[in-house]
Amino acid sequence: MRAGLGRPTAVKDLVMGERLLPATGSDYERVGGEPGLRRIFTDLLARMGADFVIGYLFAGRDVARIIEMEVSLAASHLGGPERYAGRSVARVHGPLRINRGHFRRRMAFLRTTLRDHGVDEDIIARWVAHDLRLEPAVTDGTDCAQEPA
Repeated sequence: MRAGLGRPTAVKDLVMGERLLPATGSDYERVGGEPGLRRIFTDLLARMGADFVIGYLFAGRDVARIIEMEVSLAASHLGGPERYAGRSVARVHGPLRINRGHFRRRMAFLRTTLRDHGVDEDIIARWVAHDLRLEPAVTDGTDCAQEPA
């Protein structure tokens, strides 16, 4: 707890232990800046890569590069100093034929990972809302299984 305020302001960092971060500032600052984002995405990519449903999408990929791009994109939308300068989300994901089920699974992993890293619920809500707006650019518009002919 912060002295004199009587309310908790700690963010749980599962890698580094508990530390106090101010509850004010940008979402980027509140998740621990670039080091915090890097820990979150390293964990998220490990979870998704090991998953039996979406893990194949990461097989043979440069996971370190994916983490760099994810950190850059998140830093940009969370109010960090960096602006995303990577390729368009649609261009990167188009060839992968990601369906809406894959996308929803990634979103579930994201929510769980953010909570496991102690990210505040207000930040999670904004982050998830941002990423949900990317669904049309990331997916091919199909559901998990094609309708029988």
